[in-house]
Amino acid sequence: MNGSICKEWVVTMFQPLEHMLSTVMKTQQNSYCSYINENTEVINVIEKIRKQKYDVLHGYITPNEADLVRPQIVESWIRSYDLGLDLFKPNPAPELDQADFAEILQEKELLLKTARSYILQLKNMMYGSNCIIILTDEKGVILEVVEAEDTIMNEDYHMKPGEVWNESTVGTCSHDLCIRMESPIQICGPEHYCEGFKYTIASSAPIFDENDNLIGTLNIASQDYCGQNAHTLGLAVSMCWAIQNELRSKDNNELIHATLEGYRDAVITINKKKIITKYNKLAESFLSLNKQNFAERRIEEVMGFQPKIDFVLNTGEPVVGADIIINKSMHKYVLHSIQPIKNSHQFVTGCVLNLCTYPQGKKDAAHVENSENQRATVTFDHIVGSSPQIINTINSTRKFALIGANILIEGESGTGKELFAQAIHSQTRPNSPFMVLNCAAIPKNLIESELFGYEGGAFTGAERQGKPGKIELANNGTLFLDEIGDMPLEIQPVLLRVLEDRTIMRVGGSKYIPIDFNLVAATNKDLLDLVRRGLFREDLFYRLAVFRIKIPPLRERKVDIVKLAIHFVEKAATYQTIPVPLLSENTKDILVKYGWPGNVRQLENAMVYAVNMCSGGKILPDDLPGQIKDSFESAFDDFSGPKGEENVKKDSDFSLQEMERIAIMQALQQTSDNIGKAAKILGLSKSTLYRRIRKYNIKIDVKQ
Repeated sequence: MNGSICKEWVVTMFQPLEHMLSTVMKTQQNSYCSYINENTEVINVIEKIRKQKYDVLHGYITPNEADLVRPQIVESWIRSYDLGLDLFKPNPAPELDQADFAEILQEKELLLKTARSYILQLKNMMYGSNCIIILTDEKGVILEVVEAEDTIMNEDYHMKPGEVWNESTVGTCSHDLCIRMESPIQICGPEHYCEGFKYTIASSAPIFDENDNLIGTLNIASQDYCGQNAHTLGLAVSMCWAIQNELRSKDNNELIHATLEGYRDAVITINKKKIITKYNKLAESFLSLNKQNFAERRIEEVMGFQPKIDFVLNTGEPVVGADIIINKSMHKYVLHSIQPIKNSHQFVTGCVLNLCTYPQGKKDAAHVENSENQRATVTFDHIVGSSPQIINTINSTRKFALIGANILIEGESGTGKELFAQAIHSQTRPNSPFMVLNCAAIPKNLIESELFGYEGGAFTGAERQGKPGKIELANNGTLFLDEIGDMPLEIQPVLLRVLEDRTIMRVGGSKYIPIDFNLVAATNKDLLDLVRRGLFREDLFYRLAVFRIKIPPLRERKVDIVKLAIHFVEKAATYQTIPVPLLSENTKDILVKYGWPGNVRQLENAMVYAVNMCSGGKILPDDLPGQIKDSFESAFDDFSGPKGEENVKKDSDFSLQEMERIAIMQALQQTSDNIGKAAKILGLSKSTLYRRIRKYNIKIDVKQ
């Protein structure tokens, strides 16, 4: 090999990673040690580097004249020299006291557990190479030292866990430069500050967490030039990537676990095959099961056949507000919701069950009645708004309610139709049952029994003592039929007869039961259009629509938007017992200009999101959900400059982080900011919880 190529190899070794992975391997086919041992020009270049270091540090040449070394290394030499470190003898690395190092090990527990298997692989791969593998944290504290087989290198340096090896303690070294630059680097012999490392070549790569924060480095060091080459640095980088991927997967699992445990109700997730995949502790407690016989079981084995679950898996439509009967247990469960899980192509891959329990017995109907009646807490005075549109709607509804005739509430989804139904009930029959049936959320084959009830043994899976339906439970109160436009056509004549005769017969029954109730129905569809298309009975329409109320969409009552937003912000902050943040003027402007296709419900959800995303006591445009920000990209450009009120960050997906932040805040709230107890609830270590608290800027009164 001629001298020019050998010189190119030496210079290339001291250049960044991208050059080492390309130029070096193109020009070098033989081992590096042959060049070091057999080519005097290479040795001369190394001696020139050593001389340049000496000359720079003693002021004989300027840093720019040290043209054989990367500028970052020259700068590190100068900093090391200014710290008074010995240039010729190894500087002893300080060792942390046992308590401080134990705290770091606890904080880095996940990193250590994840990295060890990869370090073991490296050890086996580097057999006979006289090298050591070092894992450090982001400050240069050694977490682990592993020697390859037949390695004696560490006998000279005595590196051990708990020592601090960085620029300020031992001078220029590869992993300190890796930490400073947050990128891979390989340095050789005299590039180290101390002459004690003149035969050492080291390759270092950074390790980042799921939020791209530097958390450590992985290093391969050797005293044998033929023991390392550009591939060694590539190997270190590949191992770090593998460690990062596994860490991020574990962090996501922690986040999901913390979110599930943050719920106040039992939560179970199942896949498309109805196999249980995740659950929280409340689900274990409710169903008297443990991890050994709960995980990976089919949901039918735990809860029996549940047609509502099949409905969600088959249709992709959620079910909200229903009962689940588990015959094997002594409890009845109130199902808050079954929500479908969909992939990016909108195919259903499973569902999430959210349920709570109350004792089953002879007074089941009373339990249902009381739980439903508690929902009717809204009066007309609770409806927020001062626009002419909403004031006129409220005044008309008050008059209609006093008459006691059937009322049909029309309006887009999210306009607040149920609030008006509750207000009607509160004005007319405030101390009576308020029963709700969402006609769109109940499977077609179940809606008849839900509405009219059934006698014992009426069908497979029916309760032995039978069950009253919503109409029967609404006796002397109010029945609210939401999404009435989705009521199956074959059930409509039965409902019409009930409205005419005010009597019902349970499914499988033989006698009529007299009932007295007010009926309020609601729809977001054009019922007259459904009548014309033969999808809704005309006679039932006119029976329902004695009085018709049209609730205006939010975009037609812009005067109310800011007032509603402030109301929802106060409500969310009060619920979480945190200070109420203010809406910035630019945020208000965006809220007023936005179209709100989801109406008031969307506005409420957006404010809950913003309360949990904001910091500094003010909600900025960047704290709003992505779909709202995306509608105002140009508006963001107008006030995102350095002098504007808000400096809007690049849009990103906050959904998982939002859930994690809320789960942490709930755990802290439940434990009065006791870090130990909150960490136990969330299934996190205390150090991990501290990092999350700092990450989300959560204010706490620290208790151990």
